[in-house]
Amino acid sequence: MKQYLELLQAILDNGVKTGDRTGTGTYTLPVYHYTCEMQKDEEGLIHNFPLLTTKKMSLKSVFEELIWKLRGDTNIRFLVEHNNHIWTEWPFKKWLEETGQTEILANMWKDDQKSDYTDEWKSTKRKFEEKILNDDEFCKKWGELGRTYGHQFRRFGEIKLSDFDSDIQVALFFGFDGPIPSPFIQGKDQLMLALDKIKNKPENRRIIISLWNPADENKTLLPPCPCFYQFFANEPDILHLNLYQRSCDTFLGVPYNTAQDALFLCLMAHVTGRKPGRFNHFFGDAHVYLNLVNQVNEQLTRTPHPLPSIRLNPDVKNILDFTWDDIELIGYEHDGPIKGAVSI
Repeated sequence: MKQYLELLQAILDNGVKTGDRTGTGTYTLPVYHYTCEMQKDEEGLIHNFPLLTTKKMSLKSVFEELIWKLRGDTNIRFLVEHNNHIWTEWPFKKWLEETGQTEILANMWKDDQKSDYTDEWKSTKRKFEEKILNDDEFCKKWGELGRTYGHQFRRFGEIKLSDFDSDIQVALFFGFDGPIPSPFIQGKDQLMLALDKIKNKPENRRIIISLWNPADENKTLLPPCPCFYQFFANEPDILHLNLYQRSCDTFLGVPYNTAQDALFLCLMAHVTGRKPGRFNHFFGDAHVYLNLVNQVNEQLTRTPHPLPSIRLNPDVKNILDFTWDDIELIGYEHDGPIKGAVSI
């Protein structure tokens, strides 16, 4: 993907060196955009799928995280079951903090350059994931991310009794005869609402999925980074998508974000009888962490290969019924992986 390499170079050339929430520091570029054009032929092959070729990417992991979000899940067990560790670091860190394992936290990095985590951090994280898989109570308590992607896709604006403090609960339900409703206010299923509009009101300019809910910002371990989707269905038989991403870890995250939401566009088009068209990826805070600059420079020495194609199982009609076996990746040429540690 030439567009992605141009983004990396733009950050190195024009980015501002700044601090950040994680304490690692970044080079940051505000406001950037690139377009990925896909074409679906009569044989059902979707060409120019934007899967990065200058380092190895796992489309399987991309899909598994996407379907996890779309099904409304917010617990990491499904991901860990599928050998996908993309979200483990955040609940693992919370578990260490709240159980007093301060020494591991204080010595999480193996060096001052934050090139990798210590062996103790990694081994303890593996034990944490084993408990997530094998202990239901532990998983329920420590595997939950809160009101992040899955919640906002399927239950946006939901209010539960537990959202109120005890005095307000008493005031609301004093003298209430009958079971207390839960949730107190039903959330919006934005995924299904968007599908309905694409099918029945294709000219609508409100085919929007917003994952940013200020009321829930402090009720999740990490608020959504890709957070605003607008679909365009007014071109006959074609579906386009604009995505705005507020925070963009450009080396580690963005290749997965671009591939995942391009795949989201393909799935949405498929189940509404359309072909995917343009995927416009808008970046808010596009940044390179200071501990990943060497990896970025290595990435920039590589020459992109032709983009691969994908084919979706034509028998799948419901977006939530897709499995990895329903997606075929064709012609994916790639260079080797480049590893880097995520900053949390």
